[in-house]
Amino acid sequence: MAIAGVILAGCASGASAEGGNTSRPEGEIHVLVLGDAAASAEQAAADRFNETSDVKVVIDTGSTSGAEYSTAVRNSIGTASAPDIFMSWGAANIAPLVDAGALMSLNDFIDEDPKLESSFLPSVFSEEVVDGESYGIPMRGVAPTFLYYNKQVLADAGLEPATTWDELLEQVAPLTDAGVTPIGLAGSDKWPTQMWYQYVFDRVAGPEAVREGLLGDGDVWDSDESREALDDIKEIVDSGAFGNSFDSVTYGTDGSAALLRTGKSAYELMGTWHYATIAGGDEEFVKNDLGWTAFPSIGSDNATDIAGNLSNFYNVAADTRYPDTVRDFLAELYSDEFLKDQLALGNLPPTKNAADLVAADTSLDETNREFLTFVAGLVADAPAFQLSWDQFVPAASQTPLQNAMADYFNGTIDADGWVAAVQSATAGE
Repeated sequence: MAIAGVILAGCASGASAEGGNTSRPEGEIHVLVLGDAAASAEQAAADRFNETSDVKVVIDTGSTSGAEYSTAVRNSIGTASAPDIFMSWGAANIAPLVDAGALMSLNDFIDEDPKLESSFLPSVFSEEVVDGESYGIPMRGVAPTFLYYNKQVLADAGLEPATTWDELLEQVAPLTDAGVTPIGLAGSDKWPTQMWYQYVFDRVAGPEAVREGLLGDGDVWDSDESREALDDIKEIVDSGAFGNSFDSVTYGTDGSAALLRTGKSAYELMGTWHYATIAGGDEEFVKNDLGWTAFPSIGSDNATDIAGNLSNFYNVAADTRYPDTVRDFLAELYSDEFLKDQLALGNLPPTKNAADLVAADTSLDETNREFLTFVAGLVADAPAFQLSWDQFVPAASQTPLQNAMADYFNGTIDADGWVAAVQSATAGE
């Protein structure tokens, strides 16, 4: 209700020629982007658009943390400094804004420009369709998570990339003996820690059980399968796989990426966006020594399931001053130039023509092409694609859910404490 009150107050200030809130900046729309390496494609899109548009697009850089970014958006909505366009991670992420009337339905935009929907994979586009209203246009890439590894570090230890959980555990000792942290982890940010639960629980309990648990079935978290998954997680943490200081490593300040790039860690579990982050630090490392592989199997069940993010989405503030300009700028998201920029960053676009683009883009170097082909294969071959837990649950549940993941990893709570915490976080209202 607080958000709705702010929205109504903002809209009462008057309308521009195009409509919307006249307290917003004149002659420009603002796009808040996640402040990581992939933002370069969004800046390039704005530069192209501004060559012919009277109303200019201004790119503002936000946090590299999704949770901090989302909080900043929610806190600014309805004010003159709020972005006109901003990024989200799925239906749960935008639910409070939809309920408050803070987001613009994009149905009229799509009626005027059908490519805003028809260009994208239906399974991705439908994620932010709520009660028949479309609130998001997919952007950035389809983003499963998987293991990145340093080829030289593994080779020096006489190891091949692990394909099973047991193999990964067996590699902890030789890598530690070589003075390497076996698995880099940006534990300070907590969401990277959560990725380990997503895969282990999928492999052990299965994707349907995980879905039911996140929807509020507390028995899932206290089941034998859940306890088995927690035992697996405790085993790999206690083995020293993540070192002793993972809780102080960050993602956004080139923490975990630098560990992998400089040979201080052997593996890192991360999403497709990490390719651009690593390349931003050392392109030669990417070409020569960066490897990637699917998350290891645990037994034979669910061995090719994947987890991660379907895509990110651009949303539009309900009180944007220049909706026609916003609509026209959104068309950049399916343009050839924007999609090629995504490919260059290692992002596989959530468009129907993505595979054809990879095959046809002669500007891609061989390493980038191999990476994108790997990602496309993961997505095509996966029987289940599990959405990241903190994007599946309502916004109010994200922080307590992430806290439980971090607390069990660092030993602050035991299995019983984890079960109770996650049951509470996913219980709903």
